[in-house]
Amino acid sequence: MGFYKQIDDDQAQVALWRITETEEELKALTGMDLTSKYAYPRRRLEVMVVRALLNHLNRFEQINYHPNGRPFFSNNDPHLSISHTAKMVAIEFSSKHNIGVDVERVNRDFAEVAYKYLSEDEFKWVDLTDQKLLALIWCIKESIYKLPWEKPKNFSADINISKIDKLGTEGAVKVEVADLERQIDLTLKYQYFDEFCLSWVLSNHK
Repeated sequence: MGFYKQIDDDQAQVALWRITETEEELKALTGMDLTSKYAYPRRRLEVMVVRALLNHLNRFEQINYHPNGRPFFSNNDPHLSISHTAKMVAIEFSSKHNIGVDVERVNRDFAEVAYKYLSEDEFKWVDLTDQKLLALIWCIKESIYKLPWEKPKNFSADINISKIDKLGTEGAVKVEVADLERQIDLTLKYQYFDEFCLSWVLSNHK
């Protein structure tokens, strides 16, 4: 399928690519041969799809990576965030804000690891049989984790999502993040499409 869709949202842009191409097709599309660089075929596909998606959006700059794995362009303009899951890649851009994006398959068994990412308050209201809700909470926390924090965030201890009374196909969620000795209030947006859940965040915290 290739390029899947683009979301233009105020100060950010999110673009998605659904992977249906073979490695040989992506080699031809991007001019990249990563056989000697990455041993795992899935990793080669992900890297080539990111390049194909950037090229589709007329972004030909090289991607660099901070020691913590966060991607950036050489001049850091725009800010950049990347997420991969089975058969889908998401990229978020923003010229003015720090950003984080995550895309996940809804049918992953998030309940099995709920104790690793749900806060004490979240356990009080989260339905552990609600697969869509569990996927969204994981997506939100992954998106927040990707922001440039001074200290990496613990999913269950540092990130607490306000109670979500009703899920739509898209919406916004309020989140509190403990950051050193202060609280950061964020609003994340989300969408469900096909078998996937997507969330993204903008932040100017210092």
